[in-house]
Amino acid sequence: MQICRLGPERIKAALELVWEVFEEFEAPDYEEMGVKTFRHFIEPSSIIEKVNAGQMKFWGCYQNNGLVGVGAIREGQHISLLFVRKQFHHLGVATMLVNALIADIASDNPSNPVVTVNSSPYAVGFYQAVGFEAIDVEQRKDGIRFTPMRRPIKV
Repeated sequence: MQICRLGPERIKAALELVWEVFEEFEAPDYEEMGVKTFRHFIEPSSIIEKVNAGQMKFWGCYQNNGLVGVGAIREGQHISLLFVRKQFHHLGVATMLVNALIADIASDNPSNPVVTVNSSPYAVGFYQAVGFEAIDVEQRKDGIRFTPMRRPIKV
């Protein structure tokens, strides 16, 4: 498996993977408003605009030239997307993506002490396993359920 940064030309395929995985694993835990909010958030033209402006960075994990996982950061230190195809769960793909995201955050801003994420209910256990801790209780905003979490960056 190979992790690489995704340019704007690969964002649409990455967002298709994100939506596919979201529908299967996240949507069942969300009310209709949350599903619509998320769908709006991952609208390709808006995301590509953010990537081109340097507001978001995307990474993909490929196996045999097929995209199997996607991770993204925004605001310099916040993991905003992390999705892996079902058949690649529990194979280390998400951990590799998180490590790539954290390495980029650390290299861009060495004085930054933490990385943050608003974890979906489905992913809280994964984030805890890779060193994140909850910093508040589960919250809801615009129909999206999430637990704010953070992890120190060890340089």
